[in-house]
Amino acid sequence: MTTSKTARQGAFFLIATLFCWGCGEPESSAPEMSVPEVRYVGVNELTGGANAVIASGAALAHTAQFFPIGGDDASEQADEVLDSIDKALETVGSSLQHVVKLNVYVSGSDVVEPVKAVIVERFGEGARPAICLAESELMNTSALVAMDAVATASDDPGAGVVALRNSAALAGKEGAHHVGVLPTGTRIYVAGRAARKGTVAEATYATMLEIKDTLAFLGLGIEHIVHVKSFMKPISEMGDAEDQLIKFFDGKAPPMAFIEWTNNNPIEIEVIATSPDELQSIPIEYLSPPGERVSPVYSRIAKVYHPATIYISGLWGSEGADGVEQIHEIFASMKEILSETGTDLDHLAKATYYPANDDLSRQLNEIRPEYYDPQRPPSASKALVVGTGFAGRSITLDMIAVPSR
Repeated sequence: MTTSKTARQGAFFLIATLFCWGCGEPESSAPEMSVPEVRYVGVNELTGGANAVIASGAALAHTAQFFPIGGDDASEQADEVLDSIDKALETVGSSLQHVVKLNVYVSGSDVVEPVKAVIVERFGEGARPAICLAESELMNTSALVAMDAVATASDDPGAGVVALRNSAALAGKEGAHHVGVLPTGTRIYVAGRAARKGTVAEATYATMLEIKDTLAFLGLGIEHIVHVKSFMKPISEMGDAEDQLIKFFDGKAPPMAFIEWTNNNPIEIEVIATSPDELQSIPIEYLSPPGERVSPVYSRIAKVYHPATIYISGLWGSEGADGVEQIHEIFASMKEILSETGTDLDHLAKATYYPANDDLSRQLNEIRPEYYDPQRPPSASKALVVGTGFAGRSITLDMIAVPSR
């Protein structure tokens, strides 16, 4: 395949942006915003997506989680869900072909191969998104697959402003939105929070109050939130959680996604937000509100200043390996991918861990300090799930990073 002069120039510009951003700049000056660029890195053989995707200088559209309405098999349902994502993205000047990250939730490991085949067919070779995949009971009992996505968008609402949109072609609950746009500029990743309350509805509202306080520490409000992801049980009460979120956002809820976990608490919620703060010469900052317990393995808040976002596909260890071995294999793979994308473990913004049992969850807690600088661990959530989508593999990780300079 030949490469056009324009493509070569674009690739050169992206590499210059990623590796020279901030070089020689004084601490107080902000970098120039780059022209939107996307770079796809490697192939993840298990999912069919890229090992990583780097989106630089682009507004990022986050969709709600979509479920199939019809279809009798996983292939038909995956096609329908991807069509829904495409329709949602149209409202913000984007499309399926601009997706950089795809979160896939399957009802069982037997669904993975047909879903993967559809994804490979729908996205062009060399332009497939980073894909995270996990098993979960789904709210619609006939659904075999659900998805939400992140895509570059041509409609940028401006620094510190979230644009929420609905598509007339898609169904939805009143007060919720199909897509929200995270503008170019400073981004915020808030770690999962879980208020200890009795019911899903009570815990949802109480948890959002905690998140509201966390944002207030940054001088932000709930209007700066672009996406809400909840880990909850039982998934049959997802409707109650949705209703509480819509109520909390006063009928202007950003896109939402839900996955069933097997943890003790009824719900944990993480959010992504924008900030009007100017970009800085440092790529990322790790923060905790006053009085919060500081952990060496996760940060309450990751505040991203670098104009590029690196989405790492879900990672798994070897089939049949014991849990500790799988964790070390995953971190080894991640270090290689991070190096290839111009970054390292000290510049992770957001981590989501999906262990399939309690023992592995505890082992992960013991192993993480071997890899993280205790002064700069990523914002994180850890959700016990029924499976990782692949038999013989009992944990998967989903990561977002930024270039190291």
